[in-house]
Amino acid sequence: MKRCILMIAIALLTLHPLDCRAQGGMDRERILEVANRIEEAYGKLRSYACDIEGIYFKSSRESERYDFRFYFRKPDRFRIEFRSPYPGVTIFYTEGENEVTSRPLAVFPSVQFRLSVNNPLFKSPSGQAVNQLHLRYFLGFLRDNARNLPQENADFKFDGEILSFRLNAKDYVKGQVPERYRIYIDSRLWLPARFERFDLAGTALEFTIFSNYRINPALDGAFFDHGYQDPIAGPVRP
Repeated sequence: MKRCILMIAIALLTLHPLDCRAQGGMDRERILEVANRIEEAYGKLRSYACDIEGIYFKSSRESERYDFRFYFRKPDRFRIEFRSPYPGVTIFYTEGENEVTSRPLAVFPSVQFRLSVNNPLFKSPSGQAVNQLHLRYFLGFLRDNARNLPQENADFKFDGEILSFRLNAKDYVKGQVPERYRIYIDSRLWLPARFERFDLAGTALEFTIFSNYRINPALDGAFFDHGYQDPIAGPVRP
């Protein structure tokens, strides 16, 4: 009788870890499937534009807020137009280069500065650099952490348009500090809608919100050149 009870106890003790591993494996595969859908959507893009708002916290209170218009054209061209805290500042960057070009005054486009991509002036309050804004960078971050860290209890939710889930990850800036994220994906576009970043205690560190997407706008290649002068009608051709 004692032997029978012992065998049942051992079975119960071993069942729970196996179930956890199975759930973690399922969550990992679901996250990787989301990454695949994002990559598929990216493959169909020629260009896109969106508004990005970054909200940064200290001691659970909002400390800074950044607001800018983001433009991307394949394969590697970026243009960022700040609204706050640096209204009128425009940054031009080509993926792989070690420098960015800053045009601080829209009314004087010839006034420009060429500085290192690692210059603190071009980093967010969390330390994110311009060369970490590429959608491919996000895909690498998502896949690497999904594969290499436990992902049980990802808490997938879907409201008909926005798919969200939790991600255990190391920080997206240096990949060193363990953190927790909640990631929101617009399932109509399979592009990011929102990131929420927390420390392991659940304290909010940063929220990033993406809105007003325009997919494949007819952006002229010259629009991404730092010498480009904006027409009154705007950069998008009919």
